[in-house]
Amino acid sequence: MEAEARAAEVYDSLDGQVGPILFGGHMHWGYWDAAHADASFAAAAERLAQMMIEKAEIGPGKKFIDLGCGFGRSGMLLAKEKGCDLNGITISKVQQLEASRLAQADGLQDKVRFVHGSALELPFEDRSYGGGWFFESIFHMGHERALREASRVLKPGALLLLTDLPLLDHTSEQFKEYSRERFKCNYVTKEAWPALLHDAGMELVEMTDITENVMPWIVPKLKEAFEVHRREVRAIDADAGEVFIARWIKLFQYMSENLGYIMLTARKSAAGAHASA
Repeated sequence: MEAEARAAEVYDSLDGQVGPILFGGHMHWGYWDAAHADASFAAAAERLAQMMIEKAEIGPGKKFIDLGCGFGRSGMLLAKEKGCDLNGITISKVQQLEASRLAQADGLQDKVRFVHGSALELPFEDRSYGGGWFFESIFHMGHERALREASRVLKPGALLLLTDLPLLDHTSEQFKEYSRERFKCNYVTKEAWPALLHDAGMELVEMTDITENVMPWIVPKLKEAFEVHRREVRAIDADAGEVFIARWIKLFQYMSENLGYIMLTARKSAAGAHASA
C-alpha cells in the first residue's frame, strides 16, 4: 500500500533514526506544564508514556499490542511496569530490528516481541489481546481500517488507548494536502472519534485535549534537543547540519500551527459486532 510504503520509507530514513535520539528513545512527543517547564523533550516524552501506562488496564499473564511500536521503548516500559506480555508491530524494518535488539539487551526477550508488518493486516488471532494502544501512529494508517483491525484482535471489554493529532477549525487545506502528499498522513477532527469508534465496535470512555501541553512547547524544546544532541545526530550522518535541523524545526512549526493533540481511551464492546461485520 502506498501510504504504508511511504511511512516505512520515512521511518527507515535518517529522519526516523534521529527521532529517538531527540525524544529519549521514544517516537512520540511530550507533555509539559508550568511545573515542568524546564523538562527536556526526552523527559516530557517519558512523562507522556507514563501517563499512557497509568491508563492501561493490563497485568501479568495478559497480552498487550503496541500498534505502530517505533523503537519499542514505550512498549517495553509498559511491559516492565505492568508485567504483561507485549507484541509490537511496525512497518519499519529498521525499527523492528533495533527494538528487538533493545529488548534482548534489556532482558525482555521472553516478555516482548516486535514484528515487522502492517497494523492493517495483523498476523494475530481474533480476540487475543487484553489491551492495546496506538501511540501517535494511527494517522499514518487510516483511522477506520486501523480501528477495525485493532478491534478484531482485542478481547471484548479490552481497553484501547490512543494519542492522535486532530484537525483544528483553522487547519489549512494547504497543510492537509502537504501531509497527504509528503507523509501519507490523514487527520480527523476530535468530533469524528465517537462515530469512528462505534463503527469499529468500540465505545469512547474518555477523551482529553492536551493541545496546550504539547503544541506550544515542541518547537522550542526541539531546538534545545538539537543543541544537546548535535554530535549524536552528526554521528548518524555527517551531512545532518544546519539545513537538516532547520527542516525539522520548520516541519514541527507547521504541525504545531495546524494540529491539536488528544489522549483517548476506548473499550471494545461486548459483542464487537461492527468490527467483525
